[in-house]
Amino acid sequence: MDEAAHTIKVRIDRTRERLGSNLRELEGRVDAATDWREQFRARPHLFLGGALVGGALLAAVLRPRSSVASFARSGVNSQEQALELWNDVKAALIAVAAARVTDYIGELVPGFREHFRQEPRSAPRG
Repeated sequence: MDEAAHTIKVRIDRTRERLGSNLRELEGRVDAATDWREQFRARPHLFLGGALVGGALLAAVLRPRSSVASFARSGVNSQEQALELWNDVKAALIAVAAARVTDYIGELVPGFREHFRQEPRSAPRG
């Protein structure tokens, strides 16, 4: 009886060590995924695109009144254009982020991708 208890304790200790190792590895991956410097090194084009879009939005919002008046005469509202552009950018960023998160979780959790693709999705509320 004592031998069986010792064997169980050894197995529990080994499992605990493996889980601790897996947790440390997961923490390292999360740290790397949330470090903006590491993300910039891996995807500088994404950051540059974001800076370009941000600059375009600022230029549209901070445009001098005279150009706003000329747009108003032509029937184009610059604030509506800027808002539409911002909404498009937000939608694209959310779609990219969702795809990245899905891929990341798919690497960590076996079978996640297959299950995720099979699940029916309800229409977005809005």
